[in-house]
Amino acid sequence: MNALRILRAAAVLVVCVIAPVPPTLHAVAAPPPAAILTAAADISAGDASGSPFRAPHSATVGQLRTDRTSCTATVVESRTGSVAVTAAHCVHRPARSPMELPPGAPGPLAVTEFVPGRDGDRAPFGSWPVERVEVDPRWAGSGEPTHDVAFLRLGRVGGRTVQGVVGAQRIAFGAVAAGTPMTALGYPAVAPFDGRSLRRCTNPGVTVSRAAFGALQMRCAMTPGASGGPWLSGFDPATGIGTVAAVTSFVDESNGLLSAVALRPWARELFDAADR
Repeated sequence: MNALRILRAAAVLVVCVIAPVPPTLHAVAAPPPAAILTAAADISAGDASGSPFRAPHSATVGQLRTDRTSCTATVVESRTGSVAVTAAHCVHRPARSPMELPPGAPGPLAVTEFVPGRDGDRAPFGSWPVERVEVDPRWAGSGEPTHDVAFLRLGRVGGRTVQGVVGAQRIAFGAVAAGTPMTALGYPAVAPFDGRSLRRCTNPGVTVSRAAFGALQMRCAMTPGASGGPWLSGFDPATGIGTVAAVTSFVDESNGLLSAVALRPWARELFDAADR
């Protein structure tokens, strides 16, 4: 078995955080230039438990659902107000990969909806259609975790953009320095979690693993379903706003650490394509 496990929620789990689709929901109602994020005093103590989280702008993070699995995605600031970021393995199965992925034919997955701010079995901000998905050709061909990033173009609902309804997180494209305090958010859906609430892990100084494709790593109990969730720098827990610098990609089974892919400058091209 490969040492990397994809946290996705499906029957086979050994890569990143995707999970079986939870029950039906009931609806109730331009980025900064490339930069290196450095450590800042935004997290004084770490929390690896995957504790529940809610804040005024936490609905910028939501559950991304396909016909069989679920992941996490985040609305980010954009010109169109209709862009979200997630992990590539949540939306596109590569031709091959060093990561252990659920079986199936390579190509786009059937993404059904994005549910921002899911709360129990409620969808307080409705369900948003995914119009198109942007992934790097290198992910589609080789499936290396280094390129496990995707951007989504979301459709309008009632004439409104998702950003106009729930707001958006800032986004930065560049390297992330070891020791940077970060917060990871997601909708883990495999026990002991159930995919019905947003969860959080914090770390006062993430590590960078050369052995695991240069991934950012932190201790975190989140399970499949959390894949694609944001890793935020400069996070303010009072408002729920920060800067998305990476997305959850896999669990490194050699040490049990949650691992994320930084939004390197190449990812800006995917963002721009989704924002057209």
